Amino acid sequence: MGVMDLIKSRRSIGVTDNKEVPDDVIGTLLEAATWAPNHKKTEPWKFRVFKGEGRVKLGEEMARIAAQKAEGLSEEEAAKKIEKARKGPLRAPVVIAVAVSPSGIVPEIEEIVATGCAIQNLLLTATELGLATIVRTGDIAHEPELKNYLNLEPADKIAGLIYVGYPKRELDIKAQRTPAEEKTQWFA
Repeated sequence: MGVMDLIKSRRSIGVTDNKEVPDDVIGTLLEAATWAPNHKKTEPWKFRVFKGEGRVKLGEEMARIAAQKAEGLSEEEAAKKIEKARKGPLRAPVVIAVAVSPSGIVPEIEEIVATGCAIQNLLLTATELGLATIVRTGDIAHEPELKNYLNLEPADKIAGLIYVGYPKRELDIKAQRTPAEEKTQWFA
């Protein structure tokens, strides 16, 4: 498949099978991510991979954080938020947290964009390998307690939690985009 076809066929798919994704396949995704362009070669990304029991522990930590943030909600609303946070990491057999770690060498926006490129490399490689992926964040992803749990620095920012697995069923999701010419101005 050519690059343009791969780009056009990539979709966010959150429905995955429980089949384990081999570590070497995850390694391939991470290697692809590290080849993203980045100004002054700062490589501003960090990865945290959760599989098996690690996902359960991540869910417990996310539930604990959700419980702290549930003040002011009804008991029923709080219970729903906490349970949703607990079950979140169990939606796919692999969760990869991707964070931006600003170096201070280049403007932070450049490192955020570079990390976005790393995520895109990972997503495109996953598509090529027949994997389903979806990137999620949510409020908990921006909480200092989660960054601490992930062994991140205070200045680091979670760019996304990437859920990775094999698609549960064949999906033929059509997509449309606004033609580039409608978003482009040329200066000559």
